Amino acid sequence: MIRLKLLLLLCIIATNNLKMFSQLTSTKKVENIVYGMVSGTALLMDAYLPIKSNHKAVIFIPGSAWGFPYPTNYDQPPLKEDIKFDSSYYGEWEKSLVQNGYAVFVINHRFCPKFQFQDIIEDCRRAVRYVRYNATEFSIDPLFIGAMGHSSGGNLASILGVSDSNYYSNRSAIDSVSSKVQAVVTLAAPFNLADINKPEDSTLDNNYMLSAINAYMGGLPTMKRGDFVLSGKYISASPYALVTKDDAPTLIYYSDNDPVIATRQAKNMYNELVQHNVPAKIVMSHNAGHNPIADMIEVCNWFKKYLK
Repeated sequence: MIRLKLLLLLCIIATNNLKMFSQLTSTKKVENIVYGMVSGTALLMDAYLPIKSNHKAVIFIPGSAWGFPYPTNYDQPPLKEDIKFDSSYYGEWEKSLVQNGYAVFVINHRFCPKFQFQDIIEDCRRAVRYVRYNATEFSIDPLFIGAMGHSSGGNLASILGVSDSNYYSNRSAIDSVSSKVQAVVTLAAPFNLADINKPEDSTLDNNYMLSAINAYMGGLPTMKRGDFVLSGKYISASPYALVTKDDAPTLIYYSDNDPVIATRQAKNMYNELVQHNVPAKIVMSHNAGHNPIADMIEVCNWFKKYLK
């Protein structure tokens, strides 16, 4: 009996090692790529490159409340280190994308309150420009770049799908290419940063959201008749306010009991996209909190359909 148990254990170990070897041999990881420099600080990304490429890329932006909980440094803790093949949430997304031929670029960005919305948004745009400019090196088509993000990362991914900018005034050849992506997937994302702290939001952690947005934006929105108003700089940080008919098709995941983001954020963004004839889909997870479930077959098919 002991020998049988030992044999079974060895078989399990061998099977797990074979699975790990299969994952490793189907992926090439390039760590700490410097995609930009700001005041002597390197902006870093990790690239996960499939051995068999479909020549499409996805920029992945982890959630962090734009760095609000970690005010000491732009990458403390490093956002990109949240993405692991063996993690139960982010890692599964990355693994599925790479196994389906997508090159995945997981980025760090600067953090608030030391840096604010325009700096953080521009870091994300710079990441897209870097990947697009170096498309040949990464064996991708520069026209086939999507973005995916969770929470604040979802807000930033959505920004990449609805706007483009030359914030740094073309200071290099990289900055001369477009930063707009061609397809977007978001999870638990806030789309309207002024649509917060409503009377119906009594079940949400409004203090956390208000503090994060205040740090990110450098102040809370203007108030009118007791409600925050979407105006001024809040427009440029709210994808909901920037939608046009030319924007990226967007797949939106949200949860019906998110403790931070009101469910109307996802619904309103979806409706705004549809009204502008932008392809969109909205998917609700039941009782998933701030971590809605992404169907990775659906995600891969979404990018396959619109990155072309």
